[in-house]
Amino acid sequence: MVNVHRQPDARFNVLLTQDRWRAPQQWTQQFPRLLEPQGVVSYTARSGREAMEITGRVEIHAAVLDVGTPLEDGEDQPQRSSGPEDAGLWLSELFRRLPGHPPIIIVHSATYSQRVLERMMHEALRLGAFSVLSKPVELERLLAVFQRLMDREYRGAWPARRGPQAEQD
Repeated sequence: MVNVHRQPDARFNVLLTQDRWRAPQQWTQQFPRLLEPQGVVSYTARSGREAMEITGRVEIHAAVLDVGTPLEDGEDQPQRSSGPEDAGLWLSELFRRLPGHPPIIIVHSATYSQRVLERMMHEALRLGAFSVLSKPVELERLLAVFQRLMDREYRGAWPARRGPQAEQD
């Protein structure tokens, strides 16, 4: 089930993915609540499949992708391998191919080995990630990175709306 934090006057859509679908991470709950009043709609996906379903329905302006996000619903991350072979980097590759190429913030586990972290960082850079954050994600740091993303990618302004909604404005 996709968790959507709706705002009637949405100006900016953010996709959030997480690796632990049974125990949502604190930042995935706080981030949407803080940005909703400004017109930011957050879509939280628990799997790569959910994330792709969201991107098929909604124009995404930015994404915060956990590299440990499972590919399919119901996969429990603690039973899986401890490397970034899951949906996070795969989704980054797909986002790179989307029209407008939404900027991506990558979140990774601090428990990865140095070798795995180096490989993941290399891949994140190759895919054009805007920033990479380690867990546990500090909300203040995420908000600061998000502000830099807005300033750099959107020059501090909301993106122009496309499609039928834009005609109504």
